[in-house]
Amino acid sequence: MDSSRWLCLPLLVVLMGILAACSPLAANPIHESILPDEPTLLPPTVIGVPTAVEVSPFPEYRIVMALDPSGRRLDGKQRVTFPNHTGVDLEEIVFRLYPNLPQYGGAMSVGPVWVDGERRSSSLRADDTSLVVPLGRPLTPESSVTLELTFDIEIPVKEAGYSLFGNSQGIWSLPDAYPLLAVHDGAAWHEDIAPAHGDAVFANAALYDVTLTLPPTQTLVTTGSVLSETLDLNGQQSYRIRGGPLREFAFLASDQYQMAETTAYGTALRSYYLPGDEAAGQATLNIAAAALRSYEDAFGPYPFDEMIVAEGPLLYYGMEYAGLNLIGSHLYGEQRAELEHRVVHEIAHQWWYAQVGNDQVNTPWLDEGLAEYSMSVYYQQVYGEARANTLVNQRWLVPYQVAVENEYDAVVNQPSSAFIDWAYEVIVYSKAALFFNALHQEMGDEMFKAIMHEYVSQYRWGIATPDDFMELVESVSGRDLDALYNRWILSKQ
Repeated sequence: MDSSRWLCLPLLVVLMGILAACSPLAANPIHESILPDEPTLLPPTVIGVPTAVEVSPFPEYRIVMALDPSGRRLDGKQRVTFPNHTGVDLEEIVFRLYPNLPQYGGAMSVGPVWVDGERRSSSLRADDTSLVVPLGRPLTPESSVTLELTFDIEIPVKEAGYSLFGNSQGIWSLPDAYPLLAVHDGAAWHEDIAPAHGDAVFANAALYDVTLTLPPTQTLVTTGSVLSETLDLNGQQSYRIRGGPLREFAFLASDQYQMAETTAYGTALRSYYLPGDEAAGQATLNIAAAALRSYEDAFGPYPFDEMIVAEGPLLYYGMEYAGLNLIGSHLYGEQRAELEHRVVHEIAHQWWYAQVGNDQVNTPWLDEGLAEYSMSVYYQQVYGEARANTLVNQRWLVPYQVAVENEYDAVVNQPSSAFIDWAYEVIVYSKAALFFNALHQEMGDEMFKAIMHEYVSQYRWGIATPDDFMELVESVSGRDLDALYNRWILSKQ
């Protein structure tokens, strides 16, 4: 994400203008499947004897949803197959209801829930942002369970300002608009509620098969790939979308979107923008193409067939989803000078988030710091060393020095809730980026490139921790880097 929305301290305000990027349910044994029985995802692989089934490495979602703009509602049904790769027996399955977060401003309710065809009770916790479904019997490791449920969401409307979730400025922005499986780390389900200035979602990569219905006047922008479009008997446009592995499913829709497209390294790129923003929309496309080439060279292949950059109601901030990068509308106009920074940062998240996951609530620096530092890799390759050095000094070093001089330095390796808004910017973005800069200088170009490629290779579609990262760095380099890590990540001045 490109970041928090409020900054304070007069001097830091000036400097940070450079930085700112990114009820229980009764049991009922009678059950009729809420979704068609047609196969929608690849069947499991049969091994050995016919009864031996290999459990999928990924959760699988089959979702059917429809947007009602006049009623400002999204209604849906979903079937989820959850494979237990936690290593422990599970007594319950937990979904996150992110639209119920205060910063999202929506209201999601969930109807009946079935577990392997049996009606089950459910309950809410974590301030109504978690749906807990008890299982009839423990789910053992390397086995799976299928859950089905219905849901509906009241969509907020906001005339202006930052609006990640809802309808604003002619755009329906609806990420995570469905019950999303929480992450279980082998000890507990993660149900943290992130502050508004940090990323809210922590999710495992999963496979998605979505049927989405919209009014025909709306242009769809989505994660995954649109396989088909059909006009139904009610005059609504129905889209069949597949994608995976994806950390989450997100879509936007607008009756105003225009589009430009190109290709880069065999990837189809599309830029969606609002009327009057044609030049900035084309510039965004060109920057995205250059960033994709730069990061493929530096970190390894981009994993999807297509990539989208889309104008969204996010002021001058950005937000990342797998294959989909949202860029705030102010960057297409009055703050055009910052457009390249935002686009380049968000596209770096296609490696540090979309591919290599981490706990964005409790260790946000791991992907944000890498996405920030990746910007210098881009500027070095595209413009040369002088431009890259300017980025390092003006965007990271100066704000961090001001924080140190005013005794606001902090330990980097903390959850987003440990920081106030402006400090989150300086520490999680700038100071973490300076750590990766120092690491690059210590390792040299070839070794640093080898480390980044190995990091992507080992943890693609998984979740990495800071300890995982440092163990990998020391293994690949053969160096003890405790002093460097302690200086930048575990200490404050």
